[in-house]
Amino acid sequence: MEKQDKEKGDTVEVKKNDGRKIYRGKGRINIPKALLIDALTDTDKVKNWNQTLQETKVLKKLNDTYAITYQITAEAAGGMVSSRDFVYGSKIGSTGPNDEVFVMGGRSVDFPGAPKTSKIVRAINGPGCQMVSPVEGEADMSDFTWLMDCDYKGWMPGSILDVALPIAQTTFIDCIRKHAAKLKAKIGRASCRE
Repeated sequence: MEKQDKEKGDTVEVKKNDGRKIYRGKGRINIPKALLIDALTDTDKVKNWNQTLQETKVLKKLNDTYAITYQITAEAAGGMVSSRDFVYGSKIGSTGPNDEVFVMGGRSVDFPGAPKTSKIVRAINGPGCQMVSPVEGEADMSDFTWLMDCDYKGWMPGSILDVALPIAQTTFIDCIRKHAAKLKAKIGRASCRE
């Protein structure tokens, strides 16, 4: 256990793999699974609600399940961690006995059309994923899991990353919660008009 929020139930766990730390963040979100999946997969709009990102865009959509995207992170840990960019190849799908668990997994890829800038360090993501699971008996709730294997590159003490990466995961989960509340309020207003 790396970090735990007892009030919200969020956790960040860490495990070493070949000397590198792999993080798994988990949280329960008050939003139906389908709405959360729509929000996570709308790459061009994710930065509108996700404060951990400055920029995000689809570089190439290979088909309905495969895409290559580009992201620039926001500064983290009170500015101690500068922005990073990365190029990510991802696939979406479902798993579980009845395909009830949504999975968006991938890793960093080399892509000739990716933007490059000397002002931002290119981070490398190892295999990772984000998953959305239904909560049994609660149609308006979803369990969210993010498995992150990220090499931030650049000159940075490991002790700073040990603080920054769990904060990035819990901040992202908080961003999802805030976005979920806005989506539910918007749907509620639309229902009242009908």
